Amino acid sequence: MSGGQQLPPFEESLAAVALGTKEAILAPMRSKLREYHITEPQWRVMRVINDRGATDATGLAEVGLLHAPSVTRILKELEERKLITRETDAHDRRRSLVTLSPEGRDVVKVISRHVLHMMQEYGRRFGGQRLENLVAEMRALSAAIKGFE
Repeated sequence: MSGGQQLPPFEESLAAVALGTKEAILAPMRSKLREYHITEPQWRVMRVINDRGATDATGLAEVGLLHAPSVTRILKELEERKLITRETDAHDRRRSLVTLSPEGRDVVKVISRHVLHMMQEYGRRFGGQRLENLVAEMRALSAAIKGFE
């Protein structure tokens, strides 16, 4: 690095702080996910389907921040457990759309209550406005550095 600058120690780096924050946020959720035998990536897929309705695999990968091969595997597992259903898109027969089954909706409803409680607690501890500002700043940082290589 030029100008005599040095990298900070790893634990002080942006990447380490972001990873540590992610872990702190997700840790209280893991017990509820384990209770329903749902992995974090499976939860993201189910959550996206719940939020968006019928969605294709590409949309799930993009919004759920997952790689396409992972989404394929996750959908197979969720379909085997009867938590999702697939149907052919009426407008594009090559594409299939995924929806939550009634069982899947029930699981999302229960876990969502737990997540909402956690988010309220985070807001109470950190400050609701500070939390909103932090999310906005993280989105802005992500947008600012997107595509940088």
